[in-house]
Amino acid sequence: MKIRVFGKIREVIRRKKKVFLIGILAVVLISAFLFQSMGNAVEVETALPLVGDMRNIVEQTGDIEAGQKQDIYAVYGGRIKSIPVEVGQSVKEGQPLIEFDLDELNIRLDQAEAQLVLIEGSAVTGAEVSAALAAFEQAAVGRDRAKKSLDSSAPLFEMGAISEFDYQQIMDAYEISELQLNAAVAALDAARKGETSQQASMAAARAEVSLIKRQIGEASPLSDMEGVVLEIGFEEGMTVPPGSLVLRIGDPDDLQVRCMFLASEAIKIEEGNEALISGDILDDQVLKGRVEKVFPQAVKMMSQLGVEQQRVPVEIEFLESHQNLKPGFSVDVEVITGEAKDALMVPGDAVFEMDGKDYVFAVDDGKAVLRKVSVGIENKDWAQILDGLDPEDTVIVDPPNELEEGVRIKEK
Repeated sequence: MKIRVFGKIREVIRRKKKVFLIGILAVVLISAFLFQSMGNAVEVETALPLVGDMRNIVEQTGDIEAGQKQDIYAVYGGRIKSIPVEVGQSVKEGQPLIEFDLDELNIRLDQAEAQLVLIEGSAVTGAEVSAALAAFEQAAVGRDRAKKSLDSSAPLFEMGAISEFDYQQIMDAYEISELQLNAAVAALDAARKGETSQQASMAAARAEVSLIKRQIGEASPLSDMEGVVLEIGFEEGMTVPPGSLVLRIGDPDDLQVRCMFLASEAIKIEEGNEALISGDILDDQVLKGRVEKVFPQAVKMMSQLGVEQQRVPVEIEFLESHQNLKPGFSVDVEVITGEAKDALMVPGDAVFEMDGKDYVFAVDDGKAVLRKVSVGIENKDWAQILDGLDPEDTVIVDPPNELEEGVRIKEK
């Protein structure tokens, strides 16, 4: 009887041991499968969408300048005789700002007037109509070219693409071409009336006298506005090269920021856009501003790396003041080109383009799932999702190139 009982006990023990071993084997197999599956998973960074307010911003460094200013250039160059003003001094409209030495111009004027008198008093002889006609046609062509150059330069000067000196030279060239054409017309008329060719020389001499008188007038420029002397580039007695900026006046209470945005950024900017102005000179304070003007034409500029870029001038007006604002200082500008309230946002690196459409990888049951999305406004950190994603969906940030739909992923 005892032997049978012990036999049954041993048989039960053998059965339990077998079940135990089978269980251990199953655990080992499942663990091995999971380990292998996890070993093939792609490790990625994930994030949950956020709901909040976002802005689209373009950034650029700009220079503070007077909104109203007058730059005085040495149009013809020469030696400075006197500067009756100094930096920081208030000036009134019509007040003399600088005087160049006129000795050389006065000598030229005397010579030109003497030549004019000589021509006017000289005997007349017959003139050939063909020569006068050729001179007239040549002068007409020159005048037309100068007029086209002046018309095309006016908008460039208005947007600051060319200097006042260059624009003045173009205007001078046009006025001289008009005088030359008038002289050619007079010569042609004189030739046709049987007058002497010296009539043309007389017209040219008169034009020379007129030009020198104008140069004398420009050698003593006056203020066009009430303001303050902001900058003087030379001292009395110095010889100034033609085209040099000698003096600048402006209204220090009427300041603005001038930025040169890349063309790809400028197309997003509209007049009236809000701007945020900051920088070291503002002691960590951020001032509000507004886009006052977006120039209609891009300007080609060279970057610090020597790459040619197309940039568009944009003027920002201050809506707030600060005691440290001075013309010539540099500040950082952020222009807000778009805003969205209660936007569904994902990290910008989560969105990628494929076949001209926007996608993200979402996570579903441990696998990567491709989702086509509609993107709203974007900035350097976030992208607004208008459609294709739910707030509870987890997205993969900066998905690796080898990631494909259905691939098992492992979160970092």
